[in-house]
Amino acid sequence: MKRAKGLGVVCFLLGLGHGVWAQTDRDLDQTSVQSPHVGLTVGGMAPQGDWARRYGFYGQMGLTAGIKTESNGYLYLKATSWSGADVSEPGLLSDLMTDQGQVIDNEGDIAQITVTGRGGQFGLGVGKIFPTAWSNPNSGFMVKVGGGSLHHNVHFDYSENRISPLEDDRVKGYDRMRWGAYGEVFTGYWLMSDDQRINAFAGLSLGVAKTYALRTQSFDTLEPNAPEAWDGWIGLEAGWVFHIYQRAAKEYWY
Repeated sequence: MKRAKGLGVVCFLLGLGHGVWAQTDRDLDQTSVQSPHVGLTVGGMAPQGDWARRYGFYGQMGLTAGIKTESNGYLYLKATSWSGADVSEPGLLSDLMTDQGQVIDNEGDIAQITVTGRGGQFGLGVGKIFPTAWSNPNSGFMVKVGGGSLHHNVHFDYSENRISPLEDDRVKGYDRMRWGAYGEVFTGYWLMSDDQRINAFAGLSLGVAKTYALRTQSFDTLEPNAPEAWDGWIGLEAGWVFHIYQRAAKEYWY
């Protein structure tokens, strides 16, 4: 499913590009150009609100697809994956633990389990690039707003022996999966260098989401999960952009 979404984004961009991956013969330091593109993003976010009670700082990686117009408007799609967050969840796996606080796997050994927070988002948005006195017409401060779908859950990673309660659909009783809708604001800098070799962006990301519990009750605590929550984040996001330029029409003189 994730691979199909990624291919769909690339096809979307190729349809907008009407051309090939190449440098344009226009002078970027003099002319504002339309530029469909794809980009790779990385970042680090600190959860806020109800989210911060369960997860710590997490990293993110993702794919963006967008188009910068000649008037420096901006449209984009994004798909982002989050991982690596520390988890603080009272009672997590408590029904599987011994009196010594250990989980025993199917072979009777002490299980080595890594518990992290994971999640992701898929959305779209609009923005605007504001050239500065020292930048070319295609670079400058960027502001964009967007929204879409967001989810997060507790992930259990173990590589030794099987642990039946954490396999297949049974893990749903422990993973605290939540899903909802989010809105975000990004402010930063967008760079398209004159020589077309450096194309990147970086800035501050702020977001808020209203999420809903997809698991009515947790098996370990036997307590219902909060049906609604307000989650948020603040952090830094950066990306490298690959443009699909359309060459300017050639002029002939007779």
